[in-house]
Amino acid sequence: MKRTLFTMVAVAAIALAGCKKDSSNKPAPSSDTYLPVTKGSTWTYNDITAGNSDTRTITLTGATTQISGKTYYNVTINSVKNGTVTGYFYSANHEYTIRGSNPALAISLEFPIGVDNQNVGYSWTSLPTDNGQINGVPGKFVNSVKEKGITKEVNGRSYSNVIHTQADLQYDLGSGYTTVGAYNFYIAKGVGLIAEDFTMNGASYETETLISYSIK
Repeated sequence: MKRTLFTMVAVAAIALAGCKKDSSNKPAPSSDTYLPVTKGSTWTYNDITAGNSDTRTITLTGATTQISGKTYYNVTINSVKNGTVTGYFYSANHEYTIRGSNPALAISLEFPIGVDNQNVGYSWTSLPTDNGQINGVPGKFVNSVKEKGITKEVNGRSYSNVIHTQADLQYDLGSGYTTVGAYNFYIAKGVGLIAEDFTMNGASYETETLISYSIK
């Protein structure tokens, strides 16, 4: 898997074992957003999946892609162990998502990492794929704002104005939707994603933490 987006796409598939049009395509200033999309901005993460460690650097290219009427900002994701793939950031209308593909699994997923205009306790449902299926099985994210305006320390650095969102991954295997795993996302104002983790069957499967960043 070619880590973060590639990793998160994989773990969502392992756990298994459509969109409104933008009102504005103009991004918010980096200091006012929880997911900056300025060209040349970079983030470097330490990713640990199933006990295996990797370092990944995400870079915004300045290019955009239209998908289902939404404007996404292209990123390159360079993994020390797995090379480079393309991913996408969505940052508009107070909503933040990241979208990535795993060619080996022939799957593309969109992860809802947060909203900035809702209070703690707010919940919403989103589809992980354009057709609502993962490898032919109906799936959905049940998302909720867990914390807002908190301070969180990551790799020895303290980040303020952090929003914590949980996304429960659910599948319908024929008898209704059941939760198979949960993602926790932490986004900091003016910085972006600072930490993410995925638990499956009550056990930690993957964690990702920010090492360094540069916002242009």
